[in-house]
Amino acid sequence: MATITNPGSLVEAPNYMPDPKNSRIAVAMSGGVDSSTVLAILKNQGYELVGITAWIVSGTGRCCDNGVIDAVKICDQLGVEHHAIDLRQDFAEGIVRDFHESYARGETPIPCISCNNDVKWGSLLAYSIEKLGATHLASGHYSRLAHQDGQFGLIRPKEARKDQTYMLWGLTQEQLSRTVFPLADLTKDEVRAIAEENNLCVASKPESQDICFVSNGMSNADYLTRVLGEKPGEIIEIESGDVLGEHKGSFNYTYGQRKGLGIAYSEALYVVEIDPKSNRVYVGTRDKLEGQKAYGKDCNILNSSYINDDDCFEAMVMIRYNMDAVPARVKLLANNEVEVEFNDPVDAITPGQAIAFYDRETGSELIGGAWITREERA
Repeated sequence: MATITNPGSLVEAPNYMPDPKNSRIAVAMSGGVDSSTVLAILKNQGYELVGITAWIVSGTGRCCDNGVIDAVKICDQLGVEHHAIDLRQDFAEGIVRDFHESYARGETPIPCISCNNDVKWGSLLAYSIEKLGATHLASGHYSRLAHQDGQFGLIRPKEARKDQTYMLWGLTQEQLSRTVFPLADLTKDEVRAIAEENNLCVASKPESQDICFVSNGMSNADYLTRVLGEKPGEIIEIESGDVLGEHKGSFNYTYGQRKGLGIAYSEALYVVEIDPKSNRVYVGTRDKLEGQKAYGKDCNILNSSYINDDDCFEAMVMIRYNMDAVPARVKLLANNEVEVEFNDPVDAITPGQAIAFYDRETGSELIGGAWITREERA
């Protein structure tokens, strides 16, 4: 990350928008209502635009069905040129392969964050700048982009339930300087209303919540079994060591899982440990889920002004999407690793998930994040 002068908190800074006179914005279009509305908003604001869609999946992937076609329709309707870039091989060799390998290691990955880092703000942004002459990339993510004294930062958007800052912790200052988030100050209902006012054909298109490369009608477990093969193993009660049942692959489980265990017990049991080497899944009562510390790798800090001389800072922390942030102390370690100690124990610290840090005072500014690697129990 580039060395910059930190202005401190960016919470009060307005959503950054570049000058239309000096900007050519590439709009990352999935064919959904959010990105399509972004195109309409920027068109109405007088920006020079080009639509761009990453072709990343072949076949019946959930969120990519007809996405390119719908993106082309919207661009045609609004009189904006459209380009599609074939990133299927890069996506398969990077995001999809990492997804498989992560599950095989006993983790629960979030491929959308990796896609943001490597595809949308990697290959797509680079192509937009180098081939299409764009100055910025616009996205339909719900996040506010603050800019003050040469620094960019991410702030939670107007509508908390649509907040996607957790998914963007890996972006760098250079990437943020080339980014536009036009939906920062809008609710989802307002976005759909704008789409309807502009007669966009996707105004009522439902949202996609699933992994794009998992085919329609296929569960994650079915998909992983097809890719990794069926691997029977034991389900063990962690305290007694009793074998309670058998599974078809430890990769089908995640920390904190309660449903679908296929075992009977006198108390409610949760997945508390996954050992891919022995192919065992350990279960226990809810208290066995609790952990006081989490560790992360590939840490990225967006605003270093929050960090003290001991490479520590107090923060509000999320260890999964849509959870309530909780207070913790964060310490930066060597090699972009990080140690997080929570004020109170938290449930299901899950390797492969992301851990995101927000400012302690308001909980609104994203300070940074990392990938969870391991945890120590309370």
